[in-house]
Amino acid sequence: MFWLIGLVLLLHASFHWLLEPLTVISTPIFELRGLGWLLLLIGAWLLAGQVKGEGSS
Repeated sequence: MFWLIGLVLLLHASFHWLLEPLTVISTPIFELRGLGWLLLLIGAWLLAGQVKGEGSS
């Protein structure tokens, strides 16, 4: 019974150690922290395009 408790604790600790970097990376994505910058970049990209009929052709 003690080895089972030890195994569960070992697995729990190892999963936490292995998945912690993934949690740190994915948290800002799920919380939409960069949404303002993303919308600003998309808006700048849309405004930087050429108007139809203004080409060199």
